[in-house]
Amino acid sequence: MGPLLQKLVGICLFRDGPQDLPYSATSLLGLIGASMILTYIAADNLPDTGPVGLQVVIATGFSLLFLYTLLLLRGVTARFTQSATAMFGTDVLISIPVTLMPFPIAAYGAEQAQGAAAGILLLWFWQVAILGHIFRHTLEMRLALGILLSLAYSFLSFQVVQLAAD
Repeated sequence: MGPLLQKLVGICLFRDGPQDLPYSATSLLGLIGASMILTYIAADNLPDTGPVGLQVVIATGFSLLFLYTLLLLRGVTARFTQSATAMFGTDVLISIPVTLMPFPIAAYGAEQAQGAAAGILLLWFWQVAILGHIFRHTLEMRLALGILLSLAYSFLSFQVVQLAAD
């Protein structure tokens, strides 16, 4: 396992923080692309999702803007590359199983695929906690505040993507 992947797994396990990642714009761009592809596949497998490509682009742009705005407000924009790498890298790791789970939901509906739906929900909770952990380190705040910020981010991101779909 490469050093970047090891650190991303460490972040998912709450052992490492974004500051432990290498500063690499190339890695960030690659992870943004991978995240977009996996998100597209996962969203395209869900029923009634609308224009998936547009939604993925808007969600990605919102993520970058949200993070940069937080960093700008705290005066720590130099942390952007590592923090965004952590956000998108951990999203890729969480999205891999999510990409595999929606197939029963698309084929049978959420009522008949309760196991997959429960798995996706558990992974979402974990992702919220991971993002809270990333915000905690990036913005130097308590974990509870980072998780609260992560929930606000998730809610706002969902609203922005839904507005774009309409």
